[in-house]
Amino acid sequence: MKIERGYGEYTERLLQSKKTQAEVAYSQTKKVTTTKDNVDLSETTKKIQQTQTNEKAESARADKVAALKQAIQEGTYQVSAEEIATSMVQAMKTAKDI
Repeated sequence: MKIERGYGEYTERLLQSKKTQAEVAYSQTKKVTTTKDNVDLSETTKKIQQTQTNEKAESARADKVAALKQAIQEGTYQVSAEEIATSMVQAMKTAKDI
């Protein structure tokens, strides 16, 4: 019996096979890590977030109202007749469009 192939040829095939398997495993791992997660919040969570946003806006408004009250009490609040007139005209235009 004559052996025509050398040991090196078998070793080379084995290494090539392992290299191919490693490349496939790497590409599958890469595909898995590039996917994005989606998060869906419940309606309750959305309402809580909206409430928190509203509370922040109300807090800012309360601060502004307190500052205006203090300015009025101290007599330093000044009303601009031009701003009032502009606002009145704008309000009438808006009411007319409705």
